[in-house]
Amino acid sequence: MTEQDEATYTIDQLAAHTGVPSRTIRFYQSKGALPSPVRRGRKAFYGPRHVERLELIARLQDRGLQIRAIRNLLDQLDCGQASLEDWLGFEAELRTPWSEDAPELLTEVEIQERLSDRPPGLLAALVTGGLLEREANQYLVRSPALLKMVLILEANGIDVETANEAAGILARHLSKAANELSLHFQEHMSDRLRDGSIDNSVQLLSTLKPIALEAAGVIFAQEIQHALEQMLHEGRLAHVASGRGGGDPEIPED
Repeated sequence: MTEQDEATYTIDQLAAHTGVPSRTIRFYQSKGALPSPVRRGRKAFYGPRHVERLELIARLQDRGLQIRAIRNLLDQLDCGQASLEDWLGFEAELRTPWSEDAPELLTEVEIQERLSDRPPGLLAALVTGGLLEREANQYLVRSPALLKMVLILEANGIDVETANEAAGILARHLSKAANELSLHFQEHMSDRLRDGSIDNSVQLLSTLKPIALEAAGVIFAQEIQHALEQMLHEGRLAHVASGRGGGDPEIPED
């Protein structure tokens, strides 16, 4: 049976069968993600191929892909340049956390134990700062590692708001650096990635992860050391280095 013989759905029947609105089906067609229907005179008909493609588009959208990325992937699949199984494996590898900092839930008792001997108001400050999210009688900690660092800073006299703002500064600049690095690697390695298999891309990704994390730590440590040394030499950290609590140095009387 040919594809034309199998095409028996009108667009409204296809919409009813798949649960995808007619206007969305037309949108997918306009973006090249859905094959054109079979024409019989002035009427358009769809078949099993279109049903399968709509199901695949839905799966890829659930994974966060935008329609342009979906179209490009489907073009590769249609041309035999990639297989869906390999792509899903690569995508799963990419989603694997780059650190062991996984979210966790703490009960009211656990969070109170963790904050024991801490000053009053700290729990509220952590919730306000977004480091903890209250959920009924539990607290969601999206980044236990970041919470640990903030608590260490708080114990050394740096309040939660200041520490949280510092984390925001890091996030903004590192986000920009991550985007620029991704574009840099894409520009200089696009030919290799295009001609290579998905397996090569997975291997490259597994190599990049530990190097990226180590490089970020090393380079940031060098840069913050340089910045603090410069502040010290310019006199902006003089009161810290001398052990004074602040203010201008005392001038001995004659």
